[in-house]
Parts: sequence; structure tokens; C-alpha cells
Amino acid sequence: MTRVLGRQKFAVVEDDPFMADVVGEMLSCGDIDVEIFALGAELFDSPNLMDFEAIVLDLTLPDMGGFDVMDKLADMSSSSSILVTSGHDPATLAAAKIYGRGIGLKVRGVLTKPFSRAELLAALGLPA
Repeated sequence: MTRVLGRQKFAVVEDDPFMADVVGEMLSCGDIDVEIFALGAELFDSPNLMDFEAIVLDLTLPDMGGFDVMDKLADMSSSSSILVTSGHDPATLAAAKIYGRGIGLKVRGVLTKPFSRAELLAALGLPA
């Protein structure tokens, strides 16, 4: 886990601009810097990719699915914690969690949209 000047870097990968802004605001507190990406490919273009403490990942993106993003992160031996979010049914989210862990990622959990700030922070192990 890389920290720069005591600040944690979090990524939010979410194609819905409103949801991305809401999640970014929920996380933008204390010692957390948030970068928002609308596409999976944008995440992989980030110079901070290997510095993210956590990645909040929407399961459905227009350019690549969340499973594809997890595959690429695993191929890169990412040490970021992953939190998968989606409006999909709980079975799909559970499968994403199992899959991500099975390929060696640190999947903290899953959240069904919509979710509260308290749920988000708890899922990421952050104080409220």
C-alpha cells in the first residue's frame, strides 16, 4: 500500500457521471485523494495505477467489463483493494467477488447500487 505524504489514493471506475461524482464526494475526506475514471482503459492509462490503495469498480463499463478489469489488474499483480459495485443482482456480485479473489486480487467486497456513504466506508474499512 503506497501512501504519498500520508495521503491515500483511491480510484473510482464508474461510467455514470452522477454516480462517479457521488462516490468521489463520499470518499473525498481526510487523507484520501480520489481519481475518477469513466472507462476501464482510463484506469490502466493512469500513472498512479500501482499506487491506488483501493479501487471502487463498477461491474458494467462501456469499454470493458469489470471482470476484464480484474483480469488485467491480476495480470499486473495489483496490490490494490477492490470493491465491486453494481446494480446487478446479488448472485452476479457474489460471483464477481469469488472470481476476483480466485485470481489473486484483494477483493474487499461488493455493494449493490444505490448504497450509502456509511456502507461504502464500512466496505472499504474506513472510519465513518
